[in-house]
Amino acid sequence: MTKDVTLSPLGRADGSASYTINGYSVIAAVNGPVEVQRRDEIPEESAIDVVLRPAIGSSILALLSTSLPLTMTLTSTLIAVSSSGELVLDPAARIAGKAASLHVLAFSSLGDLLVAESEGTFDLDIWDQVYAMAENHCRTLDPGAPAWMADVDMESSKSASLEDSLKGVIEGKAAREYRWKES
Repeated sequence: MTKDVTLSPLGRADGSASYTINGYSVIAAVNGPVEVQRRDEIPEESAIDVVLRPAIGSSILALLSTSLPLTMTLTSTLIAVSSSGELVLDPAARIAGKAASLHVLAFSSLGDLLVAESEGTFDLDIWDQVYAMAENHCRTLDPGAPAWMADVDMESSKSASLEDSLKGVIEGKAAREYRWKES
């Protein structure tokens, strides 16, 4: 499974990211501010309207590349279930096309399930297995600590979760942007 994440690949966007996995590539961009239409204007308040289209993972990376402060982040994954009941994490197109069911799940950095979209035929036992696999893949799960205290040593973690990968990408961005301070 080959993953590649690039922050700010688009020079003219306020924030952007590209995400590639198993032959799929997605590019997301954040642009703004735009003028509010008069009928939607509330002079005493300001608001940010975020429209996420299907590319959830790249959308959050693009938002992060803008350096906007966010209350939370999210991670998502796709799981295919074969006709024999085998679960495949982030399947290639060939495997996804032959799957008995497909499941997309997204979790917030606070541990909440945000998205659960499924298609195909499956039972509750399969759903429980899919949920457990997705949560394990997306979330940093430390059995003894609450989720908000999770801190993972990236060097010793053999199978880093998507949250760990997200932390690594952001740490790399911060290191590149503050390199001038070290000179």
